[in-house]
Amino acid sequence: MRRAAFTRLLAIAAPVPASMLATEVGLTEGQVEAELGRLAASGAISRDDSGAVVAAGGLAVTPARHRLLLGGHGYWTWCAFDGIGIPAALELDAVLDTRCPACGAGLRITITAGNPPAGSPVVGWLPGGPCTNVQDDFCPEANLFCTEAHRATWRQTAGDPPGTAATLYALAETGRQVWADLT
Repeated sequence: MRRAAFTRLLAIAAPVPASMLATEVGLTEGQVEAELGRLAASGAISRDDSGAVVAAGGLAVTPARHRLLLGGHGYWTWCAFDGIGIPAALELDAVLDTRCPACGAGLRITITAGNPPAGSPVVGWLPGGPCTNVQDDFCPEANLFCTEAHRATWRQTAGDPPGTAATLYALAETGRQVWADLT
């Protein structure tokens, strides 16, 4: 269900009604509604007031903190890691616009055929620790920083949360694994 929602969002860049998913996966709307409810509770998807899926697997068609131009369409992502990992897994060109949480500076990352720029001073943070809801527990801290010094300052200010620093290349490699089941 998550893959069907992700694939449909990617294809149409618009909210996906449960009825469309039911047709696509060959289940009743009741079965789809039950599964969508479970996925929403874990933070794997988001739905709008009408019940349509507006985000799946980190790819959103409604405004969020990180803007992603992908395949000629404008999307948003739940976290900066999504903005690197999704184009990497899909091997697509993309542009991610986000902000460094340490200084507020805008960051623009151009991804070519799924590969982020080599030698960039931008560094990412992959949160660790328990994660019962990806949107609540992981995404708020999965960010990009202008430099390693900004990441270190942020981490100290944030109370030294568990996780791992990662280069853009490492984020792309991890993203290929994380989104492999959705591509």
